[in-house]
Amino acid sequence: VIYSIRWYLFKIMMGAGLIKLKSGDWKWKDLSAMDSFYETQPVPNPFSKYFHLYSNHKLEVLVNHVVEVICPFLLLVPQTTRAGGLIQIAFQVLLILSGNLSFLNWLTMVPAFLC
Repeated sequence: VIYSIRWYLFKIMMGAGLIKLKSGDWKWKDLSAMDSFYETQPVPNPFSKYFHLYSNHKLEVLVNHVVEVICPFLLLVPQTTRAGGLIQIAFQVLLILSGNLSFLNWLTMVPAFLC
């Protein structure tokens, strides 16, 4: 059962990462996707302004790619599942703080707690 939950989280995160890379949107490939995101996101919160003003947007996109495309493999290796789960939880918390569709992020954290 636990392995099925890890596999589920792997599929969620890998799918989220691959859809960005395969979408054909050049902003994800040239790392500029976050340049205007905080100004146009559907559910901003009070912290969104600070994420927009004080963060390195190219680094944000690069970290997003690493967490969504590379780190999910940590969930499949028994020795690294805890690290993989903690990375996913930390990533989801950052997304919640930035105002990015928080409800989905809370739901994604549930299987990560079981890693």
